[in-house]
Amino acid sequence: MSTRFPAPSSWSSTCEDPLSPGRGVPTLVKSLVLRPLLFALPFAVFFSYMNEGTLRSLPAYYVATLMFSFIISSFIELNRAFVVPHILPPDRGPGHPLEIASYAVAAVVGSVVAGAILHATIAPSTFGSGRQVVTFLFYTFLFTALFMGLIYAVRWKRLFADRVRDEAERTTREAHELRMAAEIQQALLPPRQRSGPGYEAAGASIPCRTIGGDFFEYFDFTSGRMGFALGDVAGKGPPAAILAAMVQGILTTHAKDGPAATMARVNEALCRRAVEARFATMAYVVLDPGGTLMSCSAGHNPGVLLRVDGSVERPDRGGLVLGAFESATYEEEAIALRSGDTLVLFSDGVTDAENAAGEQYGEERLLAALAPEARHAPEEILERVLTDVRTFAAGQPPADDVTVLVIRYGGAAPV
Repeated sequence: MSTRFPAPSSWSSTCEDPLSPGRGVPTLVKSLVLRPLLFALPFAVFFSYMNEGTLRSLPAYYVATLMFSFIISSFIELNRAFVVPHILPPDRGPGHPLEIASYAVAAVVGSVVAGAILHATIAPSTFGSGRQVVTFLFYTFLFTALFMGLIYAVRWKRLFADRVRDEAERTTREAHELRMAAEIQQALLPPRQRSGPGYEAAGASIPCRTIGGDFFEYFDFTSGRMGFALGDVAGKGPPAAILAAMVQGILTTHAKDGPAATMARVNEALCRRAVEARFATMAYVVLDPGGTLMSCSAGHNPGVLLRVDGSVERPDRGGLVLGAFESATYEEEAIALRSGDTLVLFSDGVTDAENAAGEQYGEERLLAALAPEARHAPEEILERVLTDVRTFAAGQPPADDVTVLVIRYGGAAPV
């Protein structure tokens, strides 16, 4: 056998995932016995043919490469057990430079030790000259870099695939949870249409995301009065939806106090909770069977009152937004309605809707859309507004939730 015997490096050691956390006895047997027996063979074939030009010396080379493979594997296992756990930071990620360097050093040291043993035993001329030493080290570094690059590339590919799979599962899970939240939120809204003695109403809320921060509500009072509210919480998505549900709960508790008093109670409750940078606007009206409409707006868009005679009014009495100023005060106004008068409440997602050119829908278009609908049923007016906004946006994704509530006074109920 030729004395020019380069090192097989860390072939047997790095084929096992160097990042695996725990290693039991079966794994160690596999790493220290089975893999050296297997991986020594291709190296023996390579070096036998390279040095002799034939495979006649294959058995001798196999013994030598088997020794290399076993010793290098042993150094790798020692590095894994005693060095890596102490040199890596607690928050280290896979393939940390210190980890890679430690395995490279272990492979090189193991190869040198194996070469020294080979030189002292069956191949005394392994380090017989400076050229042989350089050749030995060249092959040591070459195979170490080659196989560690291969193993870590496979490892990183596996980690990337795991990360993509985990992200896909997380996205699917979150989408499922959001769909459930959307179903719950829609279930919390009242029916689209509502009617009773002396009134008809229709409302709808379309979130710009899966769940939104707009809401509308109806309230029945024992006195025969009816309350109607439309709210718009600042922001979008789950945070806005949670705050909207909270506002709805507070509103339900105090709705019977009257519009202005109710707004004050809701504002106090929100301010006590100190939800940073979160506030809400709301319009709240109470309709008396006799036709008196008490109205209060907390920073909300003024509603559109379509009179039966064709005139239009914009009730806007109220106060500041809810949840921003603890000292805010609110006032209400009384409006006498005639049979057929219709009040349209809407969120700013209607007027702020944009088309492809960045132009906003605006209040002028809203008033133009409502003008010919004044005598139609509340459901028809509601659908007209939603359709007109959708047509104007022409497929543009909505930037805000769109909510509309239409209330028609039908006159005093007969006694």
